[in-house]
Amino acid sequence: MDPLSAYAFRVWIGRDEYGFSKVSGLSRESEAVVYQEGGLNSRVHVLPGVVKNPGVLRLERGAYAGKEFPFYLVGERLSETLRIGVRPPGFLRRKGKVYVLTGLWVKKWEAGELDALQNTLLIDRFELNYDYLYISE
Repeated sequence: MDPLSAYAFRVWIGRDEYGFSKVSGLSRESEAVVYQEGGLNSRVHVLPGVVKNPGVLRLERGAYAGKEFPFYLVGERLSETLRIGVRPPGFLRRKGKVYVLTGLWVKKWEAGELDALQNTLLIDRFELNYDYLYISE
């Protein structure tokens, strides 16, 4: 049985695949540019500005001992492209949307709370900065 089959998405760096329980921070935005028409003070145009990426991807997963994991290397630039593939629910073989992120470096790593009185899973949280986000379908 595939241990990653419980996820509706997959995360790859190069050819290596990683399982995460939560991914957030995939977004792009455009600033508004306000232009006032010369001579007519009552006329204002709002135009789209440069599209920018906020640039912080957040990943969460249960901590475990396993193979080398590049997300623990805080301050290091990842040389490979990160891809996040999202499957449509109920369709295992059909392709879904793919998010491709480039120019990655590990900004932060944080372990969840260790509490001997709770029977909970230890969660690793990672933050990665990225330069560009490309979306394909």
